[in-house]
Amino acid sequence: MTRDQLAAELKRMATAQVADIERAVKDGHRTIALNELADLNRQLKALAAAVKAKPVVRA
Repeated sequence: MTRDQLAAELKRMATAQVADIERAVKDGHRTIALNELADLNRQLKALAAAVKAKPVVRA
């Protein structure tokens, strides 16, 4: 995975999750917002584990 690919994946994950969190907060659904944060945390940990397993290729 190149640095650009890693950056794109991080941006995609964060954008999607933040949009879901914002929507839940605006609708007053605190539990859903917290679940979305937990999901983002899980995704970031999985991505970190995958990157740690394979070195990042510099583009």
